[in-house]
Amino acid sequence: MYSSYKAQSLAMKNLKTLLISANVGSLFDDPENLFKKWLNQFYQVVRDKDPDFIALHCQEVGGKNFAQSMPNVKKWIQDLLASPDLNSYDRVRIFLDEDFKTAETFTALGSLYFVHSRVVDIRIWDFASSDFVNVKDTK
Repeated sequence: MYSSYKAQSLAMKNLKTLLISANVGSLFDDPENLFKKWLNQFYQVVRDKDPDFIALHCQEVGGKNFAQSMPNVKKWIQDLLASPDLNSYDRVRIFLDEDFKTAETFTALGSLYFVHSRVVDIRIWDFASSDFVNVKDTK
C-alpha cells in the first residue's frame, strides 16, 4: 500500500492546482447582471491556467438575503457546470450549506472541486466510512 501511494504521489507531484476563494454574495442579489460576468471571468482563468484540479471556495452563497436568493444558487451551479470550458473536468464535488432556516448553524459557505480527466486517481475523505474513497463522477 505504501509503495503504491508513494508512486501515485510522485506521478502527481506536478499537479497543476487552481485555488480560488470568492465572496459571491452579490451574485445572488443581482443574478441577471452578475452571473454571466462572474462565470465568464472564472472560465477565462480556467482556460488560461488549464489546471488539473480546481478548488473554488465561496463565502455568502445565497447572498445577503439568502431566504429570497437561495433559489438562484441552483441556477448558478447549473450554469457553472454547463460550460464547455469545464467539459474536461469529469469528476466534481460540490458542498453547499443551503440550510438557512437554522441560523445558528448556517454558514453560507460553498466548496466546489473539479478534477480534470487527465488526473488518473483521485480520492476524497469520507467521514461516514472514515476512509478515502475514489471520486468517479459528479456529486
